[in-house]
Amino acid sequence: MKTRLPPLKPLRVFEAVVRTGSLTLAAAELHLTHSAVSQQIKLLEQHFDQTLFVRGQRGVEPTAAARVFFADVKAGLDRISLAAEQLLNTGKVRIIRVSCTPSMAMRWLIPRLSSFQIENPRVEIRVTTSTVAVDALKEPFDVLIRRSPMHRAEYECIRFLDDVLTPVASPRYLQQHPCKTPADLLQASLLHLSTRSESWTRWFSEVGVPVKGRLSGQIYEHFFLSLQAALTDLGVALGSLAMIEEDLAHGSLLPLFPDLLLRDKGFHLLYRPSLQDPVLTNFIAWLQLKGKQTSASIIAAAK
Repeated sequence: MKTRLPPLKPLRVFEAVVRTGSLTLAAAELHLTHSAVSQQIKLLEQHFDQTLFVRGQRGVEPTAAARVFFADVKAGLDRISLAAEQLLNTGKVRIIRVSCTPSMAMRWLIPRLSSFQIENPRVEIRVTTSTVAVDALKEPFDVLIRRSPMHRAEYECIRFLDDVLTPVASPRYLQQHPCKTPADLLQASLLHLSTRSESWTRWFSEVGVPVKGRLSGQIYEHFFLSLQAALTDLGVALGSLAMIEEDLAHGSLLPLFPDLLLRDKGFHLLYRPSLQDPVLTNFIAWLQLKGKQTSASIIAAAK
């Protein structure tokens, strides 16, 4: 009788091929030849007695059944990797790996981490920055933070921090370019974010200002770059209140219309609750507490 457990080496190859969408890229990543990767995929297809990939315009594409299987395989391999690291670090400093966007790391997470580290000196929070989706991540993680809900087998996604946007600019810019009404911003130098390309249009719609055609202005790849541009008098940015608390408190950025807000999806964290790791559970609770504190501050400021 055929075992229910498939051969393990082909599983690793299968995960790499699905994630990269290419036999060639998977081979390079795993330090195998193209033919060796093809052979491993063939072994897995023989085990399941079905085709797992079809040729697409941009490389190989997994079948619908293979996509479902991939989610569980990816989760399983990540769990093995994390378990192996925990075993290696038994008795040593516990490492929790957090993947988040550069702006979230710089503007919210890292400035608050010292309080957690003081209370948990034998826990190291290792922060890496990335903007790729969960299924495209190569490195395993304990916590993934993104600006939208995420889905992954055996993981839980929690909305832990409000994301509220409002126009902000430097005092010097506003002295030189006074904006008395929301409509005045149509003539201002608007600072756009490539990952939130429709935010300004949505804000104008929320406040009842009609927009004709495409809004002009500089486009930045990361949120912190658009804020830096605003800080250096280059224009008006849509600032996420969760990330500009210090700038508003010090007066380096001023809200133009603090009562006219755009509420976005919110910041979410993804983690695996089934690991039953008290250290990770403690860190998740800390993130939620800090998120609630920040959200409360945002609500108070908006009133």
